[in-house]
Formats: sequence, structure tokens, C-alpha cells
Amino acid sequence: MLHPHAVPIQRLYDICLSCPAHIEGWLDWGHSYDVYIAGYIKRFLWDKSSSLTLATSDPSDVLEVRQALVGSQNRRQNTTLTSSISSDWVTTADCFQKLPQEILEQIQMLLPSCGVANVRLASRSFAGLPLTQSFWASRFAYHQERGYCFEARDLLYNGAHALRSRDWRAVYEETAVTSDSSNELKNRKRIWGYLKNMADLVLDQPLSSEGMNRELELWPKEPVTSWRPVGGDFSVRSNGNSPYQMKCRVIYEQTISITSSIRSIGVSFQELSDKKYVSGLRFVLTNKEQLILGYALPPKEKHIGLSKECFNLNGFIAAVGPRGVMALRVVTGQGEISNWVGSSEGLPQTARLCTNRAIHALKGSFDGFKMVSLAVPTDLQPLFPDETGCEHLPLGTTGLWYPEIPPLSYHLHDDIFAGRSISLYEYRPLVHVMFGGRRGNLLKYLTRISVTVSNAAIVEIDFFYTDHSPVKQLQACPSTASGDNSVKIPFLIDGPGGERLTSLQSDGDFLRASAGYGSYRIKITSLK
Repeated sequence: MLHPHAVPIQRLYDICLSCPAHIEGWLDWGHSYDVYIAGYIKRFLWDKSSSLTLATSDPSDVLEVRQALVGSQNRRQNTTLTSSISSDWVTTADCFQKLPQEILEQIQMLLPSCGVANVRLASRSFAGLPLTQSFWASRFAYHQERGYCFEARDLLYNGAHALRSRDWRAVYEETAVTSDSSNELKNRKRIWGYLKNMADLVLDQPLSSEGMNRELELWPKEPVTSWRPVGGDFSVRSNGNSPYQMKCRVIYEQTISITSSIRSIGVSFQELSDKKYVSGLRFVLTNKEQLILGYALPPKEKHIGLSKECFNLNGFIAAVGPRGVMALRVVTGQGEISNWVGSSEGLPQTARLCTNRAIHALKGSFDGFKMVSLAVPTDLQPLFPDETGCEHLPLGTTGLWYPEIPPLSYHLHDDIFAGRSISLYEYRPLVHVMFGGRRGNLLKYLTRISVTVSNAAIVEIDFFYTDHSPVKQLQACPSTASGDNSVKIPFLIDGPGGERLTSLQSDGDFLRASAGYGSYRIKITSLK
């Protein structure tokens, strides 16, 4: 997949360090191998009719690929697949009309096949292009849909004459994965899909970022109180000798100073297992200075859209997953809030990085390819100061909230809520759900509360309503626990008959319970 590039060992090592290690030693790449996980394998190991036979099929020896390569030799047609659509200009506007055909063909070869189909529908200039042998050969580049047929373009398997004389369209058609394809070909495509992101991560060359200091430690370092961070899950489990299942690991740290107003902010992203993570930030200042925090990748960069040509930075609203920062919004000194850059859906969010004064310093923590933490100085007060006079920072401002930050109009009972004392350095999202609706208008429809327990910990709470209710179901938090290890406990509520909840009581340490060595209980009291 990396051929002809050499494998940068240090970078590959850093990427492997960035993935949590199971106690048995294997790395968690962020996917379930198409559900071919240990429990699944144990259940179906001796069932020859199960889909497990696909995962055990040898992907390195694929008969269809070998036959297609041999059969396509010296069958190359001189003719190309032409379009019946004329490329002559008509009244419809076509911005590609002025480009020479050679440029259009190069663009077509760089696009995925679905993109080629779309642009041929949208542009007469592309619709009239022939599909040449060079185009069909481009489908076998590692990032294209036939990349898994790596033998087709590798000189280790072919001579130069073989590449020139091959009927690439025939190879393309004969190596498609269909329901009739062999398990070897299906398994190769499956594995190749997982490896594509890895190849990109290894080959990407980010812009030079001064001040990136390597801070790799076996165990997480004690937090620095001079910074207020937002980041992933740095909690660690131990088998006595070394940590494992660390969702996040700091390998590099960097601090930048913002010395003037900002003209633009670019946010770079890296992808692993179909999830996009923030990898770095690029600031262009009004004094023309460019600041880079982390891994800045111009080809994978999205610019923050703001109405002002220059602005002061008053913070970020962040969406954070257990493995790092996933999306950001910018808050300016003029009070403008940008749209999300990145995917924030289904992720805890926080305004912890928003301040009431301009930010002149930022600290980023990174693993081998992504941002795992972003921090602002603690001497900057939160954007919405605490009016209660309590010792803790206000929950609404600094809490990590799921599914979204609650409005300022919500009374969060900060002074009595036990979750207020949770350290800002822990990944402990606060879940809020208005199961009673505004002013309790949904309580008369409530019929059942279902509590999902997995490994002695409560992982999900669902609320169910009558068929006549404006909503049928609300969920406090979607469970990620395996169905094999979870139990749903129902609590029936006669909301239509006037029954109302008066208290919910929980006992135990959720963190210890979720780690598998503690218990957690919940009790619901109602009045009818």
C-alpha cells in the first residue's frame, strides 16, 4: 500500500502508540473488524456456515485477481469508451468549458468513480470525455475503489510492457466484489478498507510546527493547574506492570502565543476508521505571521467562516470524543460564534475554552496524528462567570455536556449537584434530558423508564411514552455496551393515571463500576 514509499518507522510507531492497547496486547483501531471480535469468534469458531469463514479466508492469494491479470494481457483495445453526448457548447453555463481536454482527463482520473459519475451528469465538458485505458488504470491507485488489487500496478508483479499492454477496463470489471465473489476477494477488500486510513496517516507530511516537544511517558502525567483543558479520556487501567486501554495518550505538547488579531483560522483533520479528528490549527494573524498548532495539513484543512476580516479569539466550543477533539466552533471578541467545523453529532460538548477576554496563548496535546487536548490559561475567567459565589466553576460553562450544552435559562442546581466537583481533567460527560418536557407537559404521557446495566454500571436510561404523546421515546445516553453483557431493567410509571416521580436515587461509584470492580444502584420513587 505504501509502495514505492519507504515506511517511516518513527511515525508508524507513534500511530500505534495512539491506539489503545488491550490487556492481551492487541491494538484497538476504533472499529470492530466488521464485528469479527473475540466474543464473536468464540461463538462461531466451529460453525462452518457462519460468516466467520470470510474473516479466515486468505486475502493474499486471490484467484480472481490472478486470472484477471493473466487474461487481460495483450487484449488491450485501441478504442476507448466514448460518450454519445456532444461536448459542443450550448447555452447551459459550464465552468469547465475553457479547460483543455488533457486537464479534464487528469481531473477525471483523480476523482473516485462516484465523483466521475456525478461530474459527468453535471458538466457537458466531462460528459463528452472518453474513458481511456489511462482512466481505467487510475481506478487501481491505492485510494481508489480497486486499490485492493495492488498487484495490478506494482512492478514487482508486472513488467513495464505488461502495464502498457493490459486491458485495464477488463481487469476492473473482473475484479468487482459481488455476492458471487470468493471469500478471499471479499476479505481482501474488507481489510484494505481498514488499511487505507493507516496509509494516509503514515504518508501525510504536516507543515513544520515549531515547539512540538515529545512528552511521551508510560503513565499519564499529573495535570498542570495553569491550564484549563478540554480533551479525551486519559484514564488508565493497569495490570500491575504497565497501563492499558488508554483512550488517549500524549506524545507531543506545544504552546503558542497569539500576539495580534487574527485574520483566519484553519482546522486540519485526520481520519481513522471512518472517524475524523482535529489534527491541528493554523492561525493567520493581521501582522502576516502564521502560527501552527499541531499537525496542519493544507489539503485536509477547513477554514472557519466568520463575518469579520480580523478578530480577537475569545475561545472555542469543542465537541470531544474519548479519543480526542472532533469538532470546534470559534467564539470571537465581537461576540460572533462560527458554525461547527468537523462532526459534532452525538458527541459531548463544552464551552470550557470560552473566556471573557481575548486569548493570547493556547496549549495543544497530541498523539501520533491527532489533537487529544486543547487548553487555555486558567487566569482567564469563563465566558459566563459564576454568580453563585461558590468555589467551583459554573457547570453550564465548564461542564462536558451530552447531547449538547444546556441553554443559559436552565437551572442546573450547581450548588447541590455532586457532579460539580468532577475534575476538569477527567473525561466525565454530564448527560441532561428533559424527559418531563417544558413545564412537565410530558409527564402525563410517561409509561416506563428502562435502565440498561452492563458490568455492574448503568450505561443507558430510556423514557417511554403513550402513543398519543408528542414524543414516543427519549434517551438519556445511547449505550455502547455489547448486548451480550447488558441487562435492561424496566420501571413502570402510570403517567396517564397521575403518577409522578418524586426522586431518583443512585448509590455507588460509577467510575469504579464502569471499570468492572464496583457496584452501582438506582432507586426511583413516585407519588400517585
